Amino acid sequence: GEIETDIIVNATGAYAAKIGKLVDLDIPIKPRRGQILVTEAAPQILGRGLLSAGYIAAKFDPSLAETQGVGISMDQTSRGNLLLGSTREFVGFDKRTTYEGINNILKNTSRIIPRLKNMHIIRSFAGLRPYTPDGLPILGKVQGIEGLIMAAGHEGDGMALSPITGELIAELIDTGETSISLDHFRLERFFVTSQ
Repeated sequence: GEIETDIIVNATGAYAAKIGKLVDLDIPIKPRRGQILVTEAAPQILGRGLLSAGYIAAKFDPSLAETQGVGISMDQTSRGNLLLGSTREFVGFDKRTTYEGINNILKNTSRIIPRLKNMHIIRSFAGLRPYTPDGLPILGKVQGIEGLIMAAGHEGDGMALSPITGELIAELIDTGETSISLDHFRLERFFVTSQ
């Protein structure tokens, strides 16, 4: 059926470009697969999460993932399972894990924590992150399409940035303005025309 509304928020992550096509809008977001491994439960190994600089840098420069392999991302759950990651791969909407991805994650994480070599991996999974060419999310009203607001493209930072994103988009819907400028996050930054 049809739903009539004055405002639509495109917060569909890796699928945001598909929603854009419904209104003939090119949104430069594409899916980027991240594979994660889960170990058996273990006594506390990590006091807090660990991210390698390479993992963070690969968000902004995709060629780093190709030349240096996966970055390192590790955390431990309250039950003791370790979450080991992660890859950053452009493979369309394919959410399957791969032998190569799993092997690279194990190789890189066990260099940092050698005892991981003796732990059992109990499962693996993959998700899709919404990648943008400049590594920044797309937030705010879309020029030329009345009532369309973007809130997508956070890639691996979506969970961490969701509270502030939700607050800013709520302000925009409620008052038409935000408490901080969204100029650097506007969709139109990708459509610069030469003069």
